[in-house]
Amino acid sequence: MVIHEMQYKTGRIKRVQRIFKDNKGLSTPLTVALVLALLLVLCAASEFFRLQIIAYGIRSSLQEAVLSVATTNYNEVYNGLREGYSGGYYMDGGRWEENLDYGDVYNQLDNLLGMSLDRESHVKWQSEGYEYRISDLCVRIWNVPFAPGNADRNFEAEASVQAEIPLSFGWGFLPPVRMTIKTKAAYMPKF
Repeated sequence: MVIHEMQYKTGRIKRVQRIFKDNKGLSTPLTVALVLALLLVLCAASEFFRLQIIAYGIRSSLQEAVLSVATTNYNEVYNGLREGYSGGYYMDGGRWEENLDYGDVYNQLDNLLGMSLDRESHVKWQSEGYEYRISDLCVRIWNVPFAPGNADRNFEAEASVQAEIPLSFGWGFLPPVRMTIKTKAAYMPKF
């Protein structure tokens, strides 16, 4: 009986060894894992490019709106240029006062990007929810120092917004991407 048990155990060990040595179908789990990993990388790359395209569109529209602010200030700056000064100033009584026009950047962004006001932010809606949300617009204008013939610095307008873009990858479990988008425009007299 001891011999019979030894042969039985030896036979089982040989069968298990044959199963491990048999390579049929062994690469199937590895192939599935590789395909899933490549699919995950492809989804992440496409999401990255989607975010880049949206951010580029917001940045170029913001730049166009800020450029509009810089050119809107042409009439304020021109008065100073005509008098030999380079900044946006006007004569009030006996002294020069700063004269700046900030424009309506949000309205221009709404028109360019097709957004609408939603509480305290401007939102681009799509069928599944929102595509992106813009808030916290900050427009700064740097007037040229008041000095005759000063051409060291230009009349500059800078704008920044907070953009929130929800991720389509992650099935709603990942928080939206938040970024600050900045741009700058300058008014430079040609003559």
